[in-house]
Amino acid sequence: MNKALIKKYGTLLLLAAGSGFIFQLPFIRETFYVPIQKAMGLTNSQMGMLNSWYAIVATPAYFLGGIVADKFSPKIMLTFSFISTGILGLWFSTFPGFTASRIIFALMGFTTVMTFWSSVIKATRMLGNSREQGRLFGLQEGLRGILNALLVFVMAGIYAGFSDKVVGAAWSIRFCAILLLVVGVLCWFVIDRRQEDGKSETLGEVVIGMFRCLKIPKVWLLVGIVFTAYSIYGIMSYITTYAINIYGMSEEMGATIGGIRYLLQGVGGIIGGFLADKIHSRLKVIMGSSALLAVSYILYLAIPNSASGLPLVLINFMFGLILVYAIRSQYFADIDDAGLDVNITGRVSGIVSTFGYLPDLFIFTMIGSWIDKGHFGYNMMFIYAGAMGIGCLLFAFILQRVINKKPEKANQQNRL
Repeated sequence: MNKALIKKYGTLLLLAAGSGFIFQLPFIRETFYVPIQKAMGLTNSQMGMLNSWYAIVATPAYFLGGIVADKFSPKIMLTFSFISTGILGLWFSTFPGFTASRIIFALMGFTTVMTFWSSVIKATRMLGNSREQGRLFGLQEGLRGILNALLVFVMAGIYAGFSDKVVGAAWSIRFCAILLLVVGVLCWFVIDRRQEDGKSETLGEVVIGMFRCLKIPKVWLLVGIVFTAYSIYGIMSYITTYAINIYGMSEEMGATIGGIRYLLQGVGGIIGGFLADKIHSRLKVIMGSSALLAVSYILYLAIPNSASGLPLVLINFMFGLILVYAIRSQYFADIDDAGLDVNITGRVSGIVSTFGYLPDLFIFTMIGSWIDKGHFGYNMMFIYAGAMGIGCLLFAFILQRVINKKPEKANQQNRL
């Protein structure tokens, strides 16, 4: 096999693995909530504050990370991100107390977002030409889901192997942290340092370029695509709760579906990526998937509220998961569709992530208040998700029209 091909897809596999593993640590309390709480004697409020400290740093870090990605080599940034997050994970596995844990989670907001997120998007884009962007981002999303499923399975096995659950949680965290250290070392030797074009710009020029990107209309259409699609992705997490509360599905079945979700991430990401390259348009994949998602969510309103309706709910849910992961696999790949220069990939992805992920700030509180009202609240959730699907379709359609209308003028504008 061609050595260049092995190098390319080996690097992609490494990026996919690292992208999945690195976010396990800042959200580890969701997996080992009780043993972590017991080990440090924390209240529920203090456990929540750990996530708040992470969010306080991570939210502005998306924007700043765009500048970092275009100024510094992804090779350096990704190596630093994986190794530093791994070290923080090892520190947290000692359960050092509330004060130290707040520092750890704040620092992980820096190492998993500011130095990592836009850099990994840029590194993925640089692995291939315009014709390959769909499959590259699709494979990255798909492999990330599959590898995440394997990691969660292994961590669960480690946890179950200890009679003392606090010790089991600690060693599960250490296992994940050590994996990140290994990925970080491999990054240094595997990732090419080809993107020296950004070195010709001073930090001031990169910062000015960031604010110039804010003036590009296509960037805001990309924001709209991510905002609406990410809203749908967030709502997906409530479907198992819906099936349990309304249809009487067992909690054990809900946990099993959580594992299946990772596998469907692999299916949706890979199918979305290869389909996008086959039809030569990432935006068409987003448009088709978002239209089907809108229909899928509206269908929940028509499914009977009886035990006989549960299989339909689960089938619809799994179909929707494949669609949402197909969109997720492409909503940064379409930076290329938009004709935005590779040298401003970091800045564009930083802006798109900053504003596109804003649903994190309100959607869970909003949906939670709705479903407190019972079945009517779930119906409100489905209608909102359907509207987001239509919105995603419209943003992608408008972006496609803009691209088709003024290709030459747009290309001149996007070279800052």
